[in-house]
Amino acid sequence: MMAGEYAIGVDVGGTHTDLIMSTPNELIRSKAFTTHGNYSEGILHAIGLAAEQIGKSTEEVLSSCRAFVNGSTIVTNAITELRGAKVGVLITRGFKDTFRLAGGARTKEYDDQLQVPPPEVVARDCIVEISERVDSSGSVIVTPDAEELRAGIRLLKANGAEAVAVCFLWSFQNPTNELQARAILDEEFPEAFVTLSHATHPVIGEFPRFMTAVFNCLSHRATTRYIEGLKSELGQAGFGGAMTFFQGIGGSIGIDAVEEKPITLMQSGPAGGVMGARQIAEKLGIRNVLVGDMGGTSFDTAVLADLTPNVAREAAFGVYRTGINILDIVSVGAGGGSIAWLDGRGVPQVGPHSAGSEPGPACYGRGGTRPTVTDANVILGLIDPNNYLKGAHKLDVSAARRAVDAEIGGPLGWSTERAAAAIYDLAVIEMANALRMVSVERGYHPRDFTFFSYGGGLGLFAVEICRRLGCPNIMVPDNCSAFSAYGVLTADYVRQYNRTVNWALDDHSQTVQVNSALDEMLEQARADALSENINVDALEIERRGDFRFLGQVHEVSQPIPDGELTARDAAEMAASFPAIYEANYGEGTAWEGSPVVLVNISIKAVFRREKPASREQKPAPNPRLPEPIAIRRIFQPFLREEADVPVYAEADLPPGTRLEGPCIVDVGDTTLYVPSAATCARDRYFNFSLTLNG
Repeated sequence: MMAGEYAIGVDVGGTHTDLIMSTPNELIRSKAFTTHGNYSEGILHAIGLAAEQIGKSTEEVLSSCRAFVNGSTIVTNAITELRGAKVGVLITRGFKDTFRLAGGARTKEYDDQLQVPPPEVVARDCIVEISERVDSSGSVIVTPDAEELRAGIRLLKANGAEAVAVCFLWSFQNPTNELQARAILDEEFPEAFVTLSHATHPVIGEFPRFMTAVFNCLSHRATTRYIEGLKSELGQAGFGGAMTFFQGIGGSIGIDAVEEKPITLMQSGPAGGVMGARQIAEKLGIRNVLVGDMGGTSFDTAVLADLTPNVAREAAFGVYRTGINILDIVSVGAGGGSIAWLDGRGVPQVGPHSAGSEPGPACYGRGGTRPTVTDANVILGLIDPNNYLKGAHKLDVSAARRAVDAEIGGPLGWSTERAAAAIYDLAVIEMANALRMVSVERGYHPRDFTFFSYGGGLGLFAVEICRRLGCPNIMVPDNCSAFSAYGVLTADYVRQYNRTVNWALDDHSQTVQVNSALDEMLEQARADALSENINVDALEIERRGDFRFLGQVHEVSQPIPDGELTARDAAEMAASFPAIYEANYGEGTAWEGSPVVLVNISIKAVFRREKPASREQKPAPNPRLPEPIAIRRIFQPFLREEADVPVYAEADLPPGTRLEGPCIVDVGDTTLYVPSAATCARDRYFNFSLTLNG
């Protein structure tokens, strides 16, 4: 990286673009509306807002910026909406229906009449079958005919394909046939973006491997346009530093790696918050963490037991299972922009549809007319309409009231405040249910965890969510309103490599083959690190294996020993696996006496980047409680009654300050609501710690 005074982390969300900038003395944050027509516009606006805070221009900041790290929703949106490049597929003859079958049973509906076929990810006229075959051992049984390949490629080109996924059976065992297809694609269709399934996910299971290749192609166009536009506009504004992107696995990679494999950016924004929470929790000595991130569009949550985030292997997007490894994050449509509505029974609902940033909630005054969670908060008095985003955008309370009355209050015969309180409660319930999914349903009790609350909207809901969960401790970190951007900024370099080995652990003859595969993966990790100017000697290598009993379909992931694996290692891994299996699935579930198979191996390469210093101040023994900046009349949603509560400015609350609810802390770009029977204290790192009293 070049020398420079500043480093910038950006999280482009559905409603807001959040930014954290590291300066030699402090961290600066800013928020701007996301500009979906041109994301760079919103990013540059956020940079400009941050620059103003230190008396600089955008150009002055960018010309002295050594690093720019970006998390975004680009890939998530492309895959979720199935909007992107038109994908063509070259596939082994006989497997054209792989995408239509989508791996088997599609929904949880028991009535076959209610089963809905999966959407067509690839147009039928853009799937071309090729006569080729590699068997499960890697032997080439049928070599593809060059003329058949050329004819198939010309057909894809004629039918409008912009990117091509090559999906041949067992190619991860021997990629010869896929490589031949690539060579001819380079001749016949050089302008197409090409993904080979064996290069993207060299792991057993054709459906997730093929889907990974297809989604990689689908998301390439939007990602490339985004990257090229960002490079151009930041460059014109003076940026000459290193640009990296945040992955869903929880680390950053360079532009070249992203353009080759854009699908790794799936869920990158929420992953930034998870890794930021892990870093703060480790500093505070907190081992078990539930995280919640409420933005304008969604609520994202995950669990870190013993500070270890769960990883979703073969992450699924709808009915489509892929080979991508991302942090296991549950998302629900309960963001500030989530729309409140009445279902066919006349029952109020919230989400999953969102007003986004354009037109946004009704109170934004940008043309929105549907009632949202943010509109409800404005009506309840929890948000100051004159100080939204530090006063940059005045909210229209009358518009919020009209929207809520029209769609909720009026039809139900409720007052505006009661309707707003119902919307608030529904949002709380949605978020609490999501937290139960990642905790209770996975064997964890929320009382044993600290809830990390961040994102622009969650400070208004955190206490009530935890009241329903029985989670007594809440941490609202410093810079909570842009915390995912903080996680992105402080990201380590991470690359992960997977490979299938199918090692029956009682067959010691396979140790040479497995060790050779591990060595090759390690060399690839080192080569990739060198290409991004990473110090190879400082790489931390984590090795894991996917184990199962012979005859099973799904695996359990666990670490494998360092160094060259031996017959003794194999015996020890096989002997320990029943206990590991039962820890996941319950006592007595292990297949005692059944051979154990190491199906896949993986290597994660991590380079720890230097973290920017966060502010710290020793708490005063008995700090004086500052005078409130206002007394505000609010409608307390939990108690269903009005109250006059003090409002404190976040800047007036030094470490050691303790507040009793009900009260409000105005942070400028977010708000913290401390309801009755809760206390709020500020620690030495300027985090807010909230506790339920009974």
